[in-house]
Amino acid sequence: MAERKPSYTQLTHDVVHESSEPLTLDEIIEQVNALRPITTKNPRGTIRGAVGESRMIVSTGDDRYGWKPRVITGSIIRQTLRESDILMEVLQWSEELKDALWPTFFAKQKYVDRSPVIVTLPNGKTTEFPLEHFYGVTWGSHATDEFWAWFNTLKANAGDHLLFEVVDGEARRYSVTFQARADRDEETIAERNRLLLELAEKMMNRQHGAGTWDISTHALASGLYQHPVPPDPLHELLRETVMGFDDQEPMSPKAELDPLLSALFERPAQVYDPENPPELPREYDPDYGRRRPRPSQKAQQVDFTSYIFRVNHRALPEVWRDIELAEDQTLEDMHLAIQQAYGWYDDHLYSYFMNGKAWDSSAEIGCPWSESALHTHQVQIGQLDLKEGQRFLYLFDYGDNHEFDVKVMRINANAEQGEYPRIVAQQGDSPPQYPDYDEEMGEDDWD
Repeated sequence: MAERKPSYTQLTHDVVHESSEPLTLDEIIEQVNALRPITTKNPRGTIRGAVGESRMIVSTGDDRYGWKPRVITGSIIRQTLRESDILMEVLQWSEELKDALWPTFFAKQKYVDRSPVIVTLPNGKTTEFPLEHFYGVTWGSHATDEFWAWFNTLKANAGDHLLFEVVDGEARRYSVTFQARADRDEETIAERNRLLLELAEKMMNRQHGAGTWDISTHALASGLYQHPVPPDPLHELLRETVMGFDDQEPMSPKAELDPLLSALFERPAQVYDPENPPELPREYDPDYGRRRPRPSQKAQQVDFTSYIFRVNHRALPEVWRDIELAEDQTLEDMHLAIQQAYGWYDDHLYSYFMNGKAWDSSAEIGCPWSESALHTHQVQIGQLDLKEGQRFLYLFDYGDNHEFDVKVMRINANAEQGEYPRIVAQQGDSPPQYPDYDEEMGEDDWD
């Protein structure tokens, strides 16, 4: 069998990765062509497409393209401290800081590295920051005792700043210093803020749907953060402008009743505000760190029913997990159990469709932050009137649309006491959350 030739996409990545300096598109085309003659009808379009789809090759803003972890070296990013950070000893990363600390976050599987980063403290000691998913699209770190021992000497207050510098993006080495809010160079920061907002506005006008991740990546790659005085965090600036963001506090749920919820729970239920989900238990609440399933109360009693569900990704039906939950646990517990069972990051929105048809709102039970009529944290398994053999759809990530079939394998009317949810059987290795894309087949590569 003839050896498979490397794709033009792979060669494009190799060329940019191996170059010590950013390259123009013509230089990339020339070097790729030297490795493997480009025989497509539109060679320039082929390489431009490979560059445009990559999360590792980024524009440096001067008609050149570089390897992302390399070109962001030297960047300095400001992290504003919040009251909850100080009280709970946890840091919630801004979009641009997460992008700088884990620049391969959205890259293809072969490039992804979400391992802890090494950070040098002002006292010369080094520590690690692990990447932890807290809730929704919020990520952060608890860091180590070494960091908090240094931090606690600062007598920091909410509104003060940590300044992170990318010492070596490829080696993933960083440093951190502290700056009190009273020591800010307001005039210079205002100018840096103006430049960042100007870039953000240009991107939003040019790219419909450009998000903070796209803006932060371009700002980092083009050198906007390579200045001794960094701007304020991007989300703070956007919130203060008229660019589709605002700084209003979430509204409390209104007193108006929701007829669907009222009928389900046989009691008055308020109109739902997805920005401020009512009745959200602490275990599901983003303000209390990493979310987790709630333990069953009925499972500590004598008589209760449990349900065993087989969960498999529709792209890989031969890989599955059997998860057992108690009747008083919710669909939110099931979601969190599925994420844990497959080792995925709970970093996107999700819904269940009880008739198995994606985006059928009449059968949807959405996550706490969705705009569906019913929500996962308010619906217990025992309320669904499930039957053995019944199937429904669990859809995770409204962008990538990961579809999982959920089948009711067994209903145990006299379940044994214990800890629920739990995995009772499994088959196959977990599929990647962010699979590579097979150019020849034109589909995700789940291998």
